[in-house]
Amino acid sequence: MVLLAASHAFTPLAKTTTPARDLRYVQLHEVTRGVTGPGVVRLAYRDTAPGSSQIPVVLVHGSPGSGEVLLGLADLLRPRFRVIVPDLPGFGLSTCSLPDYSFRAHGAYLIQLLDLLHVPKAQLVGFSMGGGVVLSVTDLAPDRVASLVMLSAVGVQEREMSGSYAFNHFLHGVQVVALWSARELLPHFGLFSRTRYTVEYARNFYDSDQRPLRNTLERYRGPMLILHGVRDSRVPIEAAREHHRLVAKSVLVEFQDDHFMAYMNPAEYSNQLIAFLSSIQ
Repeated sequence: MVLLAASHAFTPLAKTTTPARDLRYVQLHEVTRGVTGPGVVRLAYRDTAPGSSQIPVVLVHGSPGSGEVLLGLADLLRPRFRVIVPDLPGFGLSTCSLPDYSFRAHGAYLIQLLDLLHVPKAQLVGFSMGGGVVLSVTDLAPDRVASLVMLSAVGVQEREMSGSYAFNHFLHGVQVVALWSARELLPHFGLFSRTRYTVEYARNFYDSDQRPLRNTLERYRGPMLILHGVRDSRVPIEAAREHHRLVAKSVLVEFQDDHFMAYMNPAEYSNQLIAFLSSIQ
């Protein structure tokens, strides 16, 4: 008990991080199950060309992770485009404690960010879980979306894990309990907060429901580029092929790579991505 008390006292001190110089911050209204509340959430983001009138490209990271995992891709895009890279609430240097970690809530936060930056329309690139976020934006505010890029991205529920929402939801719930117990009931002196697999990551999947995304994909009428590795063990290639089937104006490009090509090998797909984004500008 003494060690646990000492750990809880020390952990906040261990979280101190020196922010990168290019990070910016905005204050957003808290979102809970689609309802905007009075609470305040801080969102950290990077913007390569603030004030530009160009339609920006917004890179949306997955879970676990933060905007940092997509900075290599941002560097490849910045000579041609204005690139905005947020840390979604619950991740990175944005507010961690939230009432709702779902990708639909994250979609609402993303729309608030566009409002504050006076961006009427954007090209959205969703990596992994970020695919659920950008699809949610198309559902919440379709007029704000110039194009979508699904980068090793989640979508239809039937291709996730067991394929059963109820069973997957149960497994995510077990994960939330296990990670919360490790954080709160074991003395770790801040080491737990340095791992990627946090309670916030587990809540992100537990709070999210992918079942409506099939209808969202079917309703989407804009241009879509789907980039996916055939060796992806996190989001199987069959999911990308189903997304391509559901979206009339989609283009699917398959790579001999895995889920992590998004940030490990961004140059592998940058030519296709730049050509697609340029066609929308």
